[in-house]
Amino acid sequence: MSKILVVDDEQMIRLAFAEFLKDEGHSALLAEDGESALEQVRVHKPEIIFLDYRLSTRDGLELLAEIRNLLPTAAVIFMTAFGTMDVTIRAMQLGAYEYLTKPFDLAKVRDIIHRILTGRNTIASLGQGQSLPAVSLDQMVGRSASMQEIYKMIGLLTTQDVTVLVTGESGVGKELVARAIHDNSPRRLEPFVAVNCGAVPENLLESEMFGYEQGAFTGAGARKMGKFEAAGHGSIFLDEIGELQPSLQVKLLRVLQEKSFERVGGNSPVPVQARIIAATNKELHAEMLAGRFRKDLFYRLYLVHINIPALRERREDIPLLVDHFISRFNREQSRKVCGVAASVMQAFQGYSWPGNVRELENQIKRAMVLSRDDILIDEYFEFSSQTQPSGQISASSLVDASRQLFASLLKADANPPLLMEYMVGIVEKTIIDEALRVCNGNQVHAAQMLGIHRSTLRQKMKNHGL
Repeated sequence: MSKILVVDDEQMIRLAFAEFLKDEGHSALLAEDGESALEQVRVHKPEIIFLDYRLSTRDGLELLAEIRNLLPTAAVIFMTAFGTMDVTIRAMQLGAYEYLTKPFDLAKVRDIIHRILTGRNTIASLGQGQSLPAVSLDQMVGRSASMQEIYKMIGLLTTQDVTVLVTGESGVGKELVARAIHDNSPRRLEPFVAVNCGAVPENLLESEMFGYEQGAFTGAGARKMGKFEAAGHGSIFLDEIGELQPSLQVKLLRVLQEKSFERVGGNSPVPVQARIIAATNKELHAEMLAGRFRKDLFYRLYLVHINIPALRERREDIPLLVDHFISRFNREQSRKVCGVAASVMQAFQGYSWPGNVRELENQIKRAMVLSRDDILIDEYFEFSSQTQPSGQISASSLVDASRQLFASLLKADANPPLLMEYMVGIVEKTIIDEALRVCNGNQVHAAQMLGIHRSTLRQKMKNHGL
């Protein structure tokens, strides 16, 4: 029987947890404030702690830090109804094992408890001995499940000095993720240097990245520092890494393997001190299989992978993004725009956003330039004639297909049994099957893509016979 502490100032939540934990065979400890929580930790030393962010008497983040100092072996699950990036990152930096956004499913709680109890040896080292930088507040926006997973990854990566690969379509915010990792890490006071590997001509990119010696080529009158040197002990962001030509792929591989490079025209190794964060909008695995991207470089970069979903895959974040951009442009333009008309928001939710968050940002900016009103109406917005990226089915098409299936089932049986379960099951099985196909059967990557835990994915695969 495991001892599990629940810290929440809402009595209904504490009682619901207590009943659930008892049914699961665990010993439930309850605390309504910070002081009683710390007393429970000192006396009972629980294995698992569910901690609410907004307690009436204490800040949850401060309490998390105290609990981690008192009982570093405890797995702390941070709970909040306010899933912002800064809170998520800070909680993970302080050593939270997991982060839950209210309301949540008790099945997820069961899954977390199971993961912790089957992997106790991994908990004691989380978040220990790390410097904890301040979190930048005005960056990424979103409270969807997929974005919460990204925030958690960023929080973990700020205390782990490893190479990171960020993937996603153009406009999703890959550089924002890279900057968030840098800005919240011990390297935050050092330079953040970005290189767009697809924007610099091939014959100039090598000297741009690695610099050159005097006399290396015609016009090289003096030694020039490259981007890797300019990054110093900071971070270098290699955007559109999939565009890198084979000769430069070899040089980058050496940087990753040996932590050094040579300037163009030089033969002395220059040490690399910067952290490398790469990004691409290409499917690098497919590029590797096609022979356009080195296999050894791919696996070096793929050590830690963050995939940012397209905006059409996290539509619940659109209202938050709209408010965020309006607030920013209000400050920049000294305006007092209150929001968008209901018809505009409806259009936003139905649009496929091929340009993703960048396109939404530009739409809001354009509308605020053209409009003098406090509410932005339809006439100030223009949508691309390509309402969805090539090969994408629209949401309306899926709705139509669902209606047709519903009608056909009713036609066959006026009162079909388990109608909801049957229809949802068809869609769920298809989504999981496609995620596994895209990820080449890799369950870890498929679960990350779907925004669920691997154990949850495995259970669903078993349910659907996959």
